[in-house]
Amino acid sequence: MPKDVQELADEKYKLLKADPRHPSLQLKKVRRFWSARVGLHHRVVGIDAHGLADGIVWFWIGTHADYDKLLG
Repeated sequence: MPKDVQELADEKYKLLKADPRHPSLQLKKVRRFWSARVGLHHRVVGIDAHGLADGIVWFWIGTHADYDKLLG
């Protein structure tokens, strides 16, 4: 993953923890997963942490095209 995308993902994760309803995240539930936007070309996918302090554990980040394949 390019360094700039990694840094943007870190920023979005901090924003998620501070304000999960922030419109730039476009956080949404997709079946049992959570999805959020990371810039114009990438998304992250996570799952409920079930008791962990962070709430959502991200397990995947990639392009919108790969996201569509993953969850399509």
